[in-house]
Amino acid sequence: MTKRVFFQIHWFLGITAGIVLALMGVTGAAMSFEDEITEALSPTLFAPGVPAGADMSPDRLIARVEADHPGYYVARLDWETARDRTHAIRLLASEGRGRMQGQVDRATGRWLGEPAGAGFFHLMDELHRWLALPGGGNGVGRQITAFSAISLIFFALSGLYLRWPRQALDWRAWMVLDLRKTGRNLWRALHVVIGTWVLLFYLLSALTGLWWSYDWYRQSVIYALTGKAGGEEGRREGKKDGIAPRPAIDPAWTAFRRATGDDYVWVRIARPAPAQPMKTINFDARPEGARHLRQTDRYSYDPETIAVTKRDLYDRRPLGTIITQSMFELHRGAFFGLPGRIALLLTSLTMPLFTVTGYLLYLSRRRRKREAKALEAGITVAAGAGTGDLLIAYASQTGTAEIRARNAALALAQGGVRAQVLPVGKLTPALLAQNQRLLFVASTYGEGEPPDMARGFATRMVNGDALDLGHLRYGILALGDREYPDFCAFGQKVDPWLRGAGATALFPLIAMDHGDQAAEQQWDAALHDLGAADARRGQTVIPFIAWTLVARHVLNPQSDALKAFHLQFEPAADMDAMWEAGDIVEVQPCNAPETVDALLVAQAQDTDLLDRSTALRDHLMTAMLPDHDQPMTMDSARALRPLPVREYSAASIAADGTLDLVIRQVRGDDGRLGIGSGWLTAHMPVGSTTLLRVRPNPGFRTDPAQGGQPLILIGNGTGIAGLRAHLRAQAHDGHKGHWLLFGERSRRHESFFDDELSAWIEDGTLTRLDRSFSRDSDCARYVQDMLPDAASALTDWIDRGATILVCGSLDGMAQGVHDGLVAILGENKLETLAEEGRYRRDVY
Repeated sequence: MTKRVFFQIHWFLGITAGIVLALMGVTGAAMSFEDEITEALSPTLFAPGVPAGADMSPDRLIARVEADHPGYYVARLDWETARDRTHAIRLLASEGRGRMQGQVDRATGRWLGEPAGAGFFHLMDELHRWLALPGGGNGVGRQITAFSAISLIFFALSGLYLRWPRQALDWRAWMVLDLRKTGRNLWRALHVVIGTWVLLFYLLSALTGLWWSYDWYRQSVIYALTGKAGGEEGRREGKKDGIAPRPAIDPAWTAFRRATGDDYVWVRIARPAPAQPMKTINFDARPEGARHLRQTDRYSYDPETIAVTKRDLYDRRPLGTIITQSMFELHRGAFFGLPGRIALLLTSLTMPLFTVTGYLLYLSRRRRKREAKALEAGITVAAGAGTGDLLIAYASQTGTAEIRARNAALALAQGGVRAQVLPVGKLTPALLAQNQRLLFVASTYGEGEPPDMARGFATRMVNGDALDLGHLRYGILALGDREYPDFCAFGQKVDPWLRGAGATALFPLIAMDHGDQAAEQQWDAALHDLGAADARRGQTVIPFIAWTLVARHVLNPQSDALKAFHLQFEPAADMDAMWEAGDIVEVQPCNAPETVDALLVAQAQDTDLLDRSTALRDHLMTAMLPDHDQPMTMDSARALRPLPVREYSAASIAADGTLDLVIRQVRGDDGRLGIGSGWLTAHMPVGSTTLLRVRPNPGFRTDPAQGGQPLILIGNGTGIAGLRAHLRAQAHDGHKGHWLLFGERSRRHESFFDDELSAWIEDGTLTRLDRSFSRDSDCARYVQDMLPDAASALTDWIDRGATILVCGSLDGMAQGVHDGLVAILGENKLETLAEEGRYRRDVY
């Protein structure tokens, strides 16, 4: 939850302060080498050569410049020791805010003017500090840039927290940028990896930038670093009327030059406003080879006695004092010499990158959320039943057929074909009579059975009155799994029923398995013939995304049964992961690394394979592997089928912050772990990532309109996953009064999530909890065996509007529970409940 809050604040500030920070970064970069650039543009202005005459003294030069500029006074004189260079002068208006800065001839005091580009850099300075808005340093622009600097600190620290890798000591996890990525993945990689590169520089820029934004901040930093209140020394007196006496500078200058000679290449002489007294004459002198402009020694003279009152040498100052006196040089990186300036230049230039990638990620999230809502809400273009161009009916158990049906409607809508999507239970004879074309998307479940929602339809189809559908043209997409002998059996039963009623096929039945590209092409072509301009256009595809495994622990460590694990995954920081109780998690598993390595060793004699071992290993990690003794070439390796996707019930809700799974290990006859369970419970390290996606499963979601109605949750084994998600959703929404019937092997070792269940009993989320343990002698029964004893209560709960949710194994439990419910409620009642969405199953 904390990470989600930080992420929301991160992106909100990003879309508000991001543009200002991008502007500040570009303008700051533009000024990084201002002195070098201006001198390169006007070389003769700064270094015209050695003059014929002698240098004017400071007093004479200041007097000449002020005489040439009435209404202005010399605020500072930057004296260059090298005689081939001119001096720099800053003039301030005696009244108002006027300012002039330029070069003067050292021998004549003649004003030489500003260098080329001065106007540009002056604009950059104003944009950088207060966005060139009215009011200058006292206007609203200063507050905007100050807020943006604070935002930059938050961006740096929250970004570090949000992307903190589980393998924190692996520098590659922090610093390596994978440019092979594309699209949204590349934007995120640029955002987070380069953000890590520049993090310290941005913290430095922001923390020093606040020095000029808030007086309280400046005073606090001075006190923290020096132990003195800011401004204790050198505090200016209040403004006075008139002109204060001005002591001569030349005597002190002569004494300074006599004492130091040519030890310093540059000396600054600062003067207060005319109304302020000049009690001390200060010379800030910079030696040759200084790292930055503020690396100066200060010599202070009494204007009356011309005695040195203070010699403040840079190398003898405490570090805290050096830092407070060099804040500008820290801000632009010059404190660390030329490498620091270059580093700050480059990092400042990258600031727009984060604004652009941040906006792209934000827009991508918005688009994905819109697509997800469109997918879940479906598309019903027609205003009511029977008024569309096409009817699409679906029979779905885990949501796949429904998603296919809604995607087909989206594709057809792109071609201007109106489509009405509805569950098969609502397909009545009257509705069939009103429509000319019908698409039937049907899943097969279990051993050739119809999905639960289609049981009533299947009964009516076989036992109902004969229909005359001679006017109807239909097409069937049958979904199934070729691993089962009754592949697409339900869809294949619907086809002869429609033909027997006189309907005409629009196209031959399409039987589709997972990843069946040929069937996909046939379906696309069929939709195109029905009017979809592009059968794929407009369809929503849920992508596989890398999730990080953050925790994994055994639920039954002492049991002699196969081990069951509770796994928790976290999404990427910029991912707004949303799912609901009942949804399905599809995982793209990988092979065991040692298995792949052993196969490569067995094939080591093939030079072609050895030359490409890295790429080949990555490919084999996600492919169905051949036997070790079977010769393999690159062509045959590329032809290997990918590992099948594994599906699991989500065991948590989005509000939990982690996507939880409950997985029991599966072992084959040879003792090896199953592909999916082996990868997730044994081979995948905690802290690493795997590709998965959460697929909406409307068939096992509860109806929001029935919120607050009681749930009867029935399951066994790892079926606790789906039931736990529903209970967490009910507890989160404050809905109480539910009933859980759950079965496992033994009370001692398989009391999964016992603490949570006890807490739900205490707070009323669960009104009743019935457990069975088949291996315990004092129980020795399965969950379905508890139903007869609970028949009266079950009937009462159903009459009060309860929904039955069943999750767990198809073999044994699911059929046993179904038969038990039929015995209690009757076949017709149970079919009606299924069509109403009050009997839902997620079984496997």
